[in-house]
Amino acid sequence: MLPSPFHSLGLDFSRAISRKFERGRFVVIGADPEKLERQFTETGREAVVLGTSRDLPAKLRQGDSAAHFEIAVWFYPPEKSEDDRVAEDLSRCADNIVLIPGRGADVSERRPQLVECFRRFGFLPDYECDLSDLAPAAIRLQPRPSEPADALIPAVEATFARLNTRLDASQRGYQIQESELEAAHRHIAALEEKLLKLKEYRRELKSLKAQRQILRKSPERRIGQLLLAPYRLPEKFVKAIRKKLRPRAAKFARSAAPTQYQEWFERHRASVSDLKRMRHEARAFACQPLISVITPVFNTPVHRLEEAVESVLAQAYENWELLLVDDGSSSVDLLDALPHLAARDQRIHLEKLGKHAGISAASNQGLTRAGGEWVAFLDHDDVIEPDALFQFAKLLQIQRDAEMIYSDEDKLDEDGFEAPLFKPDWSPDFFLSYNYVGHLTAARRDVVQKVGGFRSEFDSAQDYDLFLRVAEQTDRIHHIPRVLYHWRRSADSSAISVRQKRGQLDATRRAIEDHLKHRGERARVAVDWRTHAFCVRRDLLLARKISIIIPSCHGAESLERCIGSLTSKTRYPGYEIVIVQGDQKSPEAAVSSSSFPGRLLYFSGATNGSAAKNFAVNQTENPWLLFLDDSIEVIEPDWLAIMAEHVQRPPVGAVGARLLNPSNTIEHAGIVLGVNGIAQPAFRGFAAEHPGASRQLQVTRNCSAVSSACMLTRREIFQQAGGFDENLPGALADVDLCLKMRRASSLIVYTPF
Repeated sequence: MLPSPFHSLGLDFSRAISRKFERGRFVVIGADPEKLERQFTETGREAVVLGTSRDLPAKLRQGDSAAHFEIAVWFYPPEKSEDDRVAEDLSRCADNIVLIPGRGADVSERRPQLVECFRRFGFLPDYECDLSDLAPAAIRLQPRPSEPADALIPAVEATFARLNTRLDASQRGYQIQESELEAAHRHIAALEEKLLKLKEYRRELKSLKAQRQILRKSPERRIGQLLLAPYRLPEKFVKAIRKKLRPRAAKFARSAAPTQYQEWFERHRASVSDLKRMRHEARAFACQPLISVITPVFNTPVHRLEEAVESVLAQAYENWELLLVDDGSSSVDLLDALPHLAARDQRIHLEKLGKHAGISAASNQGLTRAGGEWVAFLDHDDVIEPDALFQFAKLLQIQRDAEMIYSDEDKLDEDGFEAPLFKPDWSPDFFLSYNYVGHLTAARRDVVQKVGGFRSEFDSAQDYDLFLRVAEQTDRIHHIPRVLYHWRRSADSSAISVRQKRGQLDATRRAIEDHLKHRGERARVAVDWRTHAFCVRRDLLLARKISIIIPSCHGAESLERCIGSLTSKTRYPGYEIVIVQGDQKSPEAAVSSSSFPGRLLYFSGATNGSAAKNFAVNQTENPWLLFLDDSIEVIEPDWLAIMAEHVQRPPVGAVGARLLNPSNTIEHAGIVLGVNGIAQPAFRGFAAEHPGASRQLQVTRNCSAVSSACMLTRREIFQQAGGFDENLPGALADVDLCLKMRRASSLIVYTPF
């Protein structure tokens, strides 16, 4: 197939150039007329599109009114045979000329030629006009008098700055792709290791089969077959009966024997008497908002949609409305069923789109028609628990200023409920790793409308994109720790795998990037192909100097290994090592003072770790502080830079890293409260590569506290919190410090990277 002679255009070229030039007629030369005319028609702008510059003279001969254009766009070709003629024609018929390199044109050669050519006709470059979103080398020419070279310097510098910004963006894109490639290589390496094991098993199996063949031909086996022949017939008969009954028995066993989770769920879900009590309680609520449940519908199996509607009709909280929005379905059965479903209750409303427009368009139609103060979103084949809306309304009796609420959820298939997702309370860093909020989620309608509702360009991740934009507006986001939503597994649902929906990972990444851009954060977003979660690497805007404070508690040998790994593997540009020792006369102290780099502090109360750390902080001046146990050894060169990426963020109070034992199991991955006592390390003893519950081991997230075995914080945050409580034992002093930071509205971050 021959390549197109026309310049390759983006899908929104006409819209982009219309934003730059809000009024006037266009003439465009060197683009595909059919494609571009369609774009301009959709944009509502008048334009004449010519395939080549040879068509221009005929257009100019049509008369004065038809031959004048406010804007001329020329996708100039590689050759310069007609430059003078085209420059003269465009200079006579247009007020503004935009030059864009066409297919195969060498910008470094052609652009200076054309600028000089148009200069002869009185058109000079407007360097203050930024057209880089049309094309990196696009330039605007206007009729203007010549200016001295000095006057052009600010405009040229501004152009250089814009190009440098685009170069930075391209470099970040390259780094993202490089990160994803590295993750893919690690994934491939793990698969290759498994493949080698499978090949080894295959060889062993082949050997066993060969041995079996030898045994089959042995005289002993032949004699045994003759002796046992009379007893074989009854045995074969029994086997045949068992084989026939086995599928039925297995199916019966699955349905008859509930899983451990199903048994737990049945014990904890609302009973009939509970629902009766909830109905009575809900009628007495001081705050009884109307909740609009929006359900986009597209070719849904009728029985599945009926189950979804039934689950709404069964709600204990009765002040709701259900909006079924048909997204141009073609299923005759569904189209027949929809009016009957809507007629079942006056609170059910049916909306129809004229054609299939996608889930975002259908959801936005529901938002337009919704009358509730709150809107909730229910997929067309999922179901909610009878107390779902009651629990949301109940929370609003206490948290009147809440603006988004989400619950726990599980999966639903033919065998019942499974795979529960027990979610943490609002964790903004965890939410940037993947959409754990998911279902069931409700938000104030005015907030959803304020952020613009759903965006079709993020379809397949449209809910994540919406929730990210809501999170930009508010942190009044609350969690209900109850399984209230059942997400049905189906062939085209990401309830099975995110790969079930094409483009979901790409749409998700774009949503995260857009969210970070709105917050003014420069970052790279890469997918982790093992977990399908995302890693956000922020640019380190200023690498502040760090005091690494190491209380020496385990002797000189341990300290030597710690500092050796620290100095040889740490890639961070600026830090000092501060070692806190006990009595200066001890043998360990004497060895340390002569062997180790950095500052050596002596503190008579060094056995009290909290007091030693507080003492060291007062002896240092650097703006950032890292507390490190002398038993820690560095294994990743970027460990400190990654922690610094987070601590530079104003909302963050402290950052903790993933710590591994020599057995390659988890020692520390954040601290949780109220588990096996006051506080316990999360996931201790798990394998290093284990994803953890809801991928929490392998993603950045917020937690209640982190350990000072490896904790980075800012000096002012540490001092405002009052430092470590010297009356508490080590681990509890860490928890106390983090809780004081959280009380001051700071985030505690765990990072595994």
